Amino acid sequence: MLATSALDLIGNTPLISLDRIHAGPGRLVAKAEFLQPGGSVKDRAAKAILLAARADGRLKPGMPVVEMTSGNMGAGLAVACAALGHPLLVTMSAGNSPARARMLEGLGAEVILVPQVDGAPGQVTGADVQAAADMAA
Repeated sequence: MLATSALDLIGNTPLISLDRIHAGPGRLVAKAEFLQPGGSVKDRAAKAILLAARADGRLKPGMPVVEMTSGNMGAGLAVACAALGHPLLVTMSAGNSPARARMLEGLGAEVILVPQVDGAPGQVTGADVQAAADMAA
C-alpha cells in the first residue's frame, strides 16, 4: 500500500494470527496497533478528534492544537497534526522522561515543560494543568 498521507495509515490495523500459541477451538488474532504511525491505538482517537473539530468548524486550517500529555495521545496528535498542517503545542510535566519530550519534538510538536508542582514525578495535578494553561496562553 502506498499512502499519500500518514492519516491514510491510521486504522485498518493488521491482524496477526496467533494459531501457533492457540490450538482452538476458534481462531485467536491480535491487532498490531504498534504499526500505527504514532505507535499506538491512540492514533485513531487523535485522527478522529481533529477531523471532527475541522468538520464542525472548531478547528480552522493552520490553527494550533494544544494538549497536555506525555503519553501516546501526544504521539498520535503529533502525527495527525503534521499531516493536517496544524502546529502542535504539547505541555508536559518536567517530571516525565526527557526521552518522551524528544520523541514528541521529533514528531513535530513543540514541547513546553511545566514544573512539577506536587505529587509523584510525572503525575499531573490541578496545579500542573493550570500552569500549562498559563504557559500556553
